[in-house]
Amino acid sequence: MVILKVMTSFCPVIILAAMLVLIPAIAAPAPEKPLFAEEYELKAAYIFNFTKFVTWPSTAFKDESAPIKICIPRNRMLEYAFSALTQKSSQKRRIEISGYENTKDSGNCHLLFFDEPLDSSIVAKVLMSVRNSPILTIGVSRDFVTQGGIIRFVTTDGRLTFEINPEAARRAGLEISSKMLSLAKIVRDVP
Repeated sequence: MVILKVMTSFCPVIILAAMLVLIPAIAAPAPEKPLFAEEYELKAAYIFNFTKFVTWPSTAFKDESAPIKICIPRNRMLEYAFSALTQKSSQKRRIEISGYENTKDSGNCHLLFFDEPLDSSIVAKVLMSVRNSPILTIGVSRDFVTQGGIIRFVTTDGRLTFEINPEAARRAGLEISSKMLSLAKIVRDVP
């Protein structure tokens, strides 16, 4: 009788302990990809396709075999998503991904991607410094294209779309295909 009484008083404790150990393992399986990897993979796919519809001047490359250098912020999730592009080529050039710590290292990029919304004054300063360089600038901040950026990713109702500033592309010496322009919302610089 005493043993039965002791067992029933420990039973809820044992069950609770088992639940605390087992439920997190069941409820939260180990992720195969980093958090938000799908969003970054989608952006990487868009960016890869952008390289097919943008023409850089021949002077943008050292020679005929030089790669298209895509510069992205050093970020584990971005690097994971963009790593698949390193085995691809576009316009007969292989794709090279390079991470940057700060945007001062942007001079040798063909495509410069700003993922996190940065301080507006920092973005404006970088965009001004590469304004006449053959660098395709892509960002996510609200005023990116009106500050002189070329392409901005926009997420609306769970869908990823993009805006293009054709004037900024012309200043950079880049030609954007009419097919790509037809898929985008066209935005102009703010005077």
